[in-house]
Amino acid sequence: MKQRVWNLTLGLAGAGLVDSLYLLLFQTGKIEHLACPVFRGGCETVASSAVAYPRGIPDAVFGVIGYSAAALTAFAIPRSGGRVRRTLAGFAVAGSIGALAISAFLTYAQPKLTGAWCFWCLSSAVISSAMAFTAIYGASIILKDSQGEPTI
Repeated sequence: MKQRVWNLTLGLAGAGLVDSLYLLLFQTGKIEHLACPVFRGGCETVASSAVAYPRGIPDAVFGVIGYSAAALTAFAIPRSGGRVRRTLAGFAVAGSIGALAISAFLTYAQPKLTGAWCFWCLSSAVISSAMAFTAIYGASIILKDSQGEPTI
């Protein structure tokens, strides 16, 4: 079970990375249009809005960085031990909760600030939510297993 929870987290991070890369291709002009399976033109409305460019930086850049870091962490946790494993699990929890908070704000901002919904942005929010759950669950297993281990 220990390995599977981190494999699931790694898979979710991979899906989030693909999602963010797709949005980044649009936000940087590498592709002209986004497929928007549910909300018609809403994906492009949201992805090109001012809220999607904090300080002029496409927000998908942050998704690519965050999901890449999550993938690397989820890959490293089962391959490490002791204090390193506990520290990485703490980073996984903190990062996923941070991503969840950002996703919650961006989900709120979509209809309020842009008047539209983005399928890809909502997909990322679902992925972030699932990753927060798996990271917290995986970290709780690590902490439970490490009780009684020397802290040195």
